[in-house]
Amino acid sequence: MSALRILYDHQLFSLQNVGGASRYHYELMRYLATIPDVETEVFLGVNQTTYPFHHLSSAKTSVLGVRAPLPRGMSCYLVNEALQNGISLFRGKVDVYHPTYFRCIPMVRSRRIVVTHYDCTHELFPQLFPDVGKVLRAKQALYSKADRIVCISAASRRCLLEFYPVDPAITRVVHLGLTSLPRCPAAAMDLRAQVRRKYLLFVGMRHTYKNFDGLLKAYCEARLQEDYDLLALGGGPLTPSELALIAHLGLGDSIKCVPTASDALLAEAYAGARLFVYPSLSEGFGIPPLEAMAAGCPVVAANTSAMPEVCQNAPFYFDPQVEDSFHQALLRAVNDEVARQVAIERGRQVAAGYSWEKCGAETLAVYRECQ
Repeated sequence: MSALRILYDHQLFSLQNVGGASRYHYELMRYLATIPDVETEVFLGVNQTTYPFHHLSSAKTSVLGVRAPLPRGMSCYLVNEALQNGISLFRGKVDVYHPTYFRCIPMVRSRRIVVTHYDCTHELFPQLFPDVGKVLRAKQALYSKADRIVCISAASRRCLLEFYPVDPAITRVVHLGLTSLPRCPAAAMDLRAQVRRKYLLFVGMRHTYKNFDGLLKAYCEARLQEDYDLLALGGGPLTPSELALIAHLGLGDSIKCVPTASDALLAEAYAGARLFVYPSLSEGFGIPPLEAMAAGCPVVAANTSAMPEVCQNAPFYFDPQVEDSFHQALLRAVNDEVARQVAIERGRQVAAGYSWEKCGAETLAVYRECQ
């Protein structure tokens, strides 16, 4: 029997150097490189991705691309689009084409198309995206071509079926995996230079639906600024509106922001936090709370979207629709030592159930369905 040939395209790597979706495709390729009857190819094009794809290169794993200082964005995308279209004329037909973003590369020839649906952020919060109409049309066209749609949670599948006329029979739920984050003494020293006392932790982007403003208000209502800082890690500098709210709430120097962070600094931050807070109102999966739980850090999370499915019974949950629910959950998670120890133990058990090997094996099963 001939090998199953799978192709990933340039799109995501033209738009970002690092990120959860990029890691997802890297981890899929890393797993598939261990499967004897599977051949994979990724076209990175001109790139600066942080993931070591070239370490995967072998007779059965093809990595096409060159590292160059071309900034991520539309210019890079257009260059790589032209390159991949030209090269595709000579690469033959693959068994499975798995686009990495919202469209198919026109000249790629494949027997089947498998796409991944992450979430419905554009659909639920269109006001946040200036190009939302273009994105929604691209997603609609992509899903209409797909032979299979991999959804990263049952919650993301429900959203998909709510917004798009997709046949439920072609959808499959495959949870993402979890990457072990490295710890190192240098990162620990760097973190100690950033925080002055015990702290609560928020990680990542702070778009409206991430509910960072809600966290600031709940943190203030619980009067936690008297004993704890709130550290916002990653997601860029605080915005003028965030700074204005912090001033209005009188939080002063209690809010610390580190705009960018390495995996090592992130690992140290999880390990040292009194509490990790994930107040997002809409998530297709949610890797940060799993990372925190794997590090032995208790989690407070909104009881919405994919959180109960992914994090199960480990977090301290709050209901965004109930007044006082958020700050009460923060107070309990900080002060109730018995409940904290239960949350820590449950969190480690839940996090241990997620691996990229499991994600890769289940995704490969979806690919094989298409043969």
